[in-house]
Amino acid sequence: MMRRIFGMLAILAGMFGALLLLTSPDSAVKTANVTAQTNPVAYSGWAAGLCMGLCLAWLAGIEWAGLPTRVFDGLRTQGRRFMMVAMAGLLAGIVLYF
Repeated sequence: MMRRIFGMLAILAGMFGALLLLTSPDSAVKTANVTAQTNPVAYSGWAAGLCMGLCLAWLAGIEWAGLPTRVFDGLRTQGRRFMMVAMAGLLAGIVLYF
């Protein structure tokens, strides 16, 4: 339950960070004498840190020890479909190359 709440709060923080970066108080009226950027550089660093933290939290939730087994089982069960997609990609590559 707490993991879902923290996930929702992290997504909300990301959305508020993007909103902070994309909007400014004087975005409707631009004056000719404004030469500096409207958002301080610290905002972009904060947003980059937030996105990096979200990505690291998402990667921490993956069970890396069982990943090769899951990939192999998925390829084994979808083997025919995988071969058809690989063949289509090869033929499309040949057509596009020539």
